[in-house]
Amino acid sequence: MAHSICIVTPGYIASTPRVVREADALHAAGYRVAVVSTQGDLESIRAHDELVTGDKPWRWVPARWSRNRPDEAALFYSSSLRFSFARRLPAPCWRVHGVAETAESRLYLTLARLAAREAADLYIGHYPGGLAAAARAAFGRGALIGYDAEDLHTEEQPDTATGRATRARVEFIERKYLPACAHRTAASPGIAAGLAKRYGLPSPVVVFNTYPFGDRARCDGLVKDRAGRDLSLYWFSQTIGPDRGLEDAIRAVGLLGEGVELHVRGAIADAYRRDLERCAAECGATARFHIHDPVPPGELLSRALEHDVGLALERPVTPNKALCTSNKLFLYLLAGLAVAATDVPGQRAILNESEGAGFLYPPGDASALARGIDTWRADMAALRDAKTAALEAARSRWNWEMESRKLIAAVSMALGRSPAMGASA
Repeated sequence: MAHSICIVTPGYIASTPRVVREADALHAAGYRVAVVSTQGDLESIRAHDELVTGDKPWRWVPARWSRNRPDEAALFYSSSLRFSFARRLPAPCWRVHGVAETAESRLYLTLARLAAREAADLYIGHYPGGLAAAARAAFGRGALIGYDAEDLHTEEQPDTATGRATRARVEFIERKYLPACAHRTAASPGIAAGLAKRYGLPSPVVVFNTYPFGDRARCDGLVKDRAGRDLSLYWFSQTIGPDRGLEDAIRAVGLLGEGVELHVRGAIADAYRRDLERCAAECGATARFHIHDPVPPGELLSRALEHDVGLALERPVTPNKALCTSNKLFLYLLAGLAVAATDVPGQRAILNESEGAGFLYPPGDASALARGIDTWRADMAALRDAKTAALEAARSRWNWEMESRKLIAAVSMALGRSPAMGASA
């Protein structure tokens, strides 16, 4: 009988594409797969969840909690009460069963209970909250635990009182459960090295956050964003917010003048939209700056294909931002876009192995960004060469078909081990 795997994430399934690709790959490798996730108040993302999971062959188990739906309100308010209480308790209380876990993820208990109903041989947690819930389910079942680190979660927070408290709580949870994990993966070499150093453990297997090259065959071929024939720059994320480098891009468009347009996609708060529009007006770029609503995950590649240059603008505002390799960089390569990226370690490593696909510039240096883009605006042959190099890099190296082999090998190795029962959830 095939082994069973349960993946646990505290996020919406549409907001965690790495979870979806992991489930797809494990199912294709012959495992029986279930994914436990959450659904809250954001109706647009819930709709995307349904699109993502509609034709999947693996089992999806959502924990639904919304104050706006009568049948979900009880879980919303009870989990919020537990979460608020746990967050108020001092650090010494984290040793009490479930306190730190609940303070990190308000649906910790619900996720753990749903996961425990799945008779799995291996429970893989995403994010510290998912790790804790997966561990609780695994210990109850006498099963194996796994952890996939999409970020260096102890290094995501600013150096504030709240940030330091969150960092300490995340470290408490990871230190509690990581030694018991039979399976550990990370989304970049920097994340893997950071975990190994902090906890004195073998380095996790690096599985880059790439996309399937085969996704190109399912693109819609439509043009929905692009406004004309000017050189088109593109940036996307789930949310558009500060410290993402967007002001650099707007200022660069202002410096370049006519012939360049900037498109950004994601959910954005009204106040920050006004900030960006004000920046565009000050730079004389208002007419060439466009903000687009989020699209379902299955449409992301189609919309990227409309443009010429993908912007990977990560700023090293935290150590994690410097070390991570964002999925947007891999999507740009898959779309065959020339890439303009900030020179941070996580991105530098990818572009160094993608010869000719783009350039690096110092974070915050809008003039350097403008100079690099201007080279492509002035020389369309150079732009075509960069786009060709990007697509070739995706075809030959940066694709999920290749990366998933490392995931399957790591899971196969883990399932050959006995359950680790050294911690308690």
